[in-house]
Amino acid sequence: MNVANSEENALLSRGYKLLNQVGEGSYSTVYLVERLKDTTEGSKPRSLVCKVIDTKKASTSFVTKFLPREIDILVNVSHPHIVQVSAIFQRLGKYFIFMRHAEMGDLIDHLVKNGPVLEDRARVWHRQLTLALQYLHELGIAHRDIKCENILITINFNAKLGDFGFSRYTNGPKEKTILSSTYCGSVSYIAPEIIRGKPYAPLATDIWSLGVVLFVMLNNSIPFPDKRTKRMYKDQTTRNWRFRAKIEPALSEQVKEVVRNMLEPDVKRRWKVEQVLKSRWIAMEPSLLRLNSDEEMALNSAREKNRKLELDALKSEEVNGKKPSTNQRKNVGS
Repeated sequence: MNVANSEENALLSRGYKLLNQVGEGSYSTVYLVERLKDTTEGSKPRSLVCKVIDTKKASTSFVTKFLPREIDILVNVSHPHIVQVSAIFQRLGKYFIFMRHAEMGDLIDHLVKNGPVLEDRARVWHRQLTLALQYLHELGIAHRDIKCENILITINFNAKLGDFGFSRYTNGPKEKTILSSTYCGSVSYIAPEIIRGKPYAPLATDIWSLGVVLFVMLNNSIPFPDKRTKRMYKDQTTRNWRFRAKIEPALSEQVKEVVRNMLEPDVKRRWKVEQVLKSRWIAMEPSLLRLNSDEEMALNSAREKNRKLELDALKSEEVNGKKPSTNQRKNVGS
């Protein structure tokens, strides 16, 4: 295990024991750690994941734009179907971000081990992920990198959305949507309007990406395998995709309807989160139409924050006699 002594010492000084390295990126490393300070006699230490970001290895744009956004969003979101961040600290140009450990790995791990997800299980997971997206969109946050690798599975087989490295706030004054121009996301999951290369509405692209995730869950394959962007764009806009021949007969017409409407190339006709959650497919299990107490509390909290931002914007207008000159949510741009 290649672990810098400074990182191991930094973790120990905060009461965490480093167990092993579980992932690595171009300027980040992910470790499995134990929270020693939670340990009492006879109890087992709590396992967490720690993502260490080395700003000295990262690009200037990442350090000045994307990282501050990610940190800001991580400390301000709390939802049962989003990977929970428990602590963040900074030391010597490195950020240490502590998150819940997803014992079963990510969705890709699950597909590799088990093959396609059965429709009943896919319904539960897709609802959980759509609720997470609804919560983010209520806060005016676009994820912009929804993919199977960023969906984690817990020991209780619940799905959680993670990795906010490309996320950003999208609402300006008066709730005017700020268009995005950054080419974000993994190629297989990006919407046609991103490939087009013009400013796009990022909330709608999240829906497309989640539609791709649902397709992958059901088929264990991607809908648009051609990575050449011109060819992919043509396939997307002409709806040139199909369920795998051996999978399709077992799928309900209701789930096919959801996939079709999430992979709708026309942004104006593409379903929004509310339409997914009220779809005939979700209604096949009536209990899924109701929010549990944690889901309801998170959604109400997001809506309350939204109302407060609107009131703050109105008060600013009254004081200044004009519209606010800056976005109440701070992060405007690409």
